[in-house]
Amino acid sequence: MIKINKIKLIEDRLGDLSKLLYKFRHELAQLKNRRLSYSLLDAKEELSDYFTPEYEVYLADKAGKAVAYIILRVFDNTVWLEQLFVLEAERRHKYATSLLKIANQKAIDYGKETAFINVHPNNHKMIQFLANNGYDVLNLIEIRKLYNKEKIDSRINVGENSFKY
Repeated sequence: MIKINKIKLIEDRLGDLSKLLYKFRHELAQLKNRRLSYSLLDAKEELSDYFTPEYEVYLADKAGKAVAYIILRVFDNTVWLEQLFVLEAERRHKYATSLLKIANQKAIDYGKETAFINVHPNNHKMIQFLANNGYDVLNLIEIRKLYNKEKIDSRINVGENSFKY
């Protein structure tokens, strides 16, 4: 049975959340074949940013063990799904679906039809999961300058535009 709780204070389940966030950040880095120097302490510090009135954090448990989480941000009555992560061993057990339902219900509660989600273009599993749940409209593209000494050999096309990626 899936048990999901809203975490209201950073002290509640901080260790569990930081371990999951740590794994999330490392999986994101792997999508771009990058090594990430990000520690559990970094995860705990990052989590402190999410315990403000504009964020909501939910944690899913299986037999008392934290296996998934979602972080939502509400800005201007719009719900943004900031992070959604499920431990690899627990994927395909409906945790992500249950967490996504929370995000969409929150959007409806704020008078909107959908939550908005940013997803890494290489995160094919997440993109497929979202497509399976009715998400397929590209809304925004994040563009930045190259970092100092960064070299990028690949490109990605979006419509008529080509970007270094």
